[in-house]
Amino acid sequence: MGRHAVAKSSTPSGARRGGIRGWRLVSAVVALAGLTAGTILVLRPHSADSHQPPSAVPATAKANCPARLKVVTATAFEPVLRQAVAQVSTGADCVDVQLSVADGDKAAAVVAASGADAWIPDEQSWPQLPNTLKLAGGAGDIVATSPLYFVTQRTAAPLPAAARSWAGLAGTMADAGQRTFMLSDPAARGDGMVAAGSLALAASKANGPLVSALDLMRAWHTGAISTALGAALPKTAEQVAVVPEYALLGTGRATDYTAVAPTDGTALLRFCWLPIAKSGSLSGDARSRALKRLRAALTGGSAVAARTAVGLRGPSWPLTELPAASEAGLPKVTATPMPVIPEHFMYHVLSTWDPALRRTNMLVLIDVSGSMAERAPGTHDAKIDVVRQGLVQLDTLLPASSRLGLWEFGAQLAAPRDWRVLVPSGPLTDAQRRSITSGGAALRALTTGTALYSSVLDAYRYMQAHFEAGIPNQLVVFTDGIDQDAPGSISRAQLQSGLSALAGGKHVQLSVFGFGVSRTARSLAAALAPVNGQVDQLTTAEQVLGAFVHAVSGGLSG
Repeated sequence: MGRHAVAKSSTPSGARRGGIRGWRLVSAVVALAGLTAGTILVLRPHSADSHQPPSAVPATAKANCPARLKVVTATAFEPVLRQAVAQVSTGADCVDVQLSVADGDKAAAVVAASGADAWIPDEQSWPQLPNTLKLAGGAGDIVATSPLYFVTQRTAAPLPAAARSWAGLAGTMADAGQRTFMLSDPAARGDGMVAAGSLALAASKANGPLVSALDLMRAWHTGAISTALGAALPKTAEQVAVVPEYALLGTGRATDYTAVAPTDGTALLRFCWLPIAKSGSLSGDARSRALKRLRAALTGGSAVAARTAVGLRGPSWPLTELPAASEAGLPKVTATPMPVIPEHFMYHVLSTWDPALRRTNMLVLIDVSGSMAERAPGTHDAKIDVVRQGLVQLDTLLPASSRLGLWEFGAQLAAPRDWRVLVPSGPLTDAQRRSITSGGAALRALTTGTALYSSVLDAYRYMQAHFEAGIPNQLVVFTDGIDQDAPGSISRAQLQSGLSALAGGKHVQLSVFGFGVSRTARSLAAALAPVNGQVDQLTTAEQVLGAFVHAVSGGLSG
């Protein structure tokens, strides 16, 4: 699975502020936008839930304006961009802009397919996902922002102080029956991605990446509701929605709800300017001048008025207050901006909310040496019992399109081998699930040593030989030791050498989760380095369950 890197905090910066005219201008701005002189070609998905490729509404190009650009923007920013288009569509150096609208994780593909010259997504993290785009210089300038609030029904019980932070809300979501989490579809809208990603980031900072993955899955599983259209507003007293300010104001009913500004960080939608590097119909200089004129128009008075009218704030921190937010009684936003959602966390979010993305080819290798009968930290259960519980959870989270196998290992367990196949790897059919369940139930700590090194090397070879193209291939290992009481087993140096010989072959994500391996974790990690293997220490039962969830939801980022 992917590394647990967390990006450094970044604050919005960029264009200067312009005049602010107020929320009541929204109708006038939208009406004026329909009368702009530039070409407006709006592309919209057939269905926000299906993410189908958008269709085009024909428009007539402006014949006397030779400088032409194609720009793809997020739905929320469309009225602002229309005003900028109106500004550049006149004069001797006019620019004819063909405007398209696309949102979410499919927007980059729309940008590529349309041959767009620039992209303005609703979230700065979207370009991190795999795409064919090559951005030009100056990409990433923030042109607008919108903070996210925790929103409950006005008549609902107030959120306790402990749940008024991202980390606290994550803990609240972990307590089944307390509150349910509501947000927009993270694949379809930036606010859904930022909401779930910020929850995961805060939980990771507080309790580590394994518990973060578990909390995120709990939030999804215990009543999380996604909606692709409109604001994700709470529908019951138990629901806590995460809503961007512009969407809450856009309902015209903000006073019907209670909004909380999180205390441990401000999650922001960062609408950003992304010029695309390519050779189009315009020459390099002409294209550059046209893009610069459009970019400058986004800071002009009418574009700034349009931005304010739709409830978006400026690009600079601290954020300029919106009159409409003050009128609606929304709380002031003062907590430090949270970082852009890192790619690794984006994958966790996407695969958590879409079970089909959890498809994987996985082999689970479990230590059954004698010390696995000892009590797991913070519990009354044996380590082997806690791992068995996690295995049951793993089976329920993987889709039927996955492959799963189960091995156990210990010194000379199946002489001359140190490992034994409990369930051969195979498609996760109903029969395979029953086999995994019965195989997990048969796990027992035995009177044997650990023999980790030889078992890992053999299992890695096996996974390369049974590699499945097009999906993550993972070897997940649970152990409470290294190679104690394993006479005749290979050395750590031999494990490293063996993995080095395999490193040029098909890549298998290797993750070792260990109880009490802190003293040897660094040396073990060095032995796994040839294949970018990862070692995580387990100190709580929650981390054991989180390790299985992390393997399920983090496979895409390997």
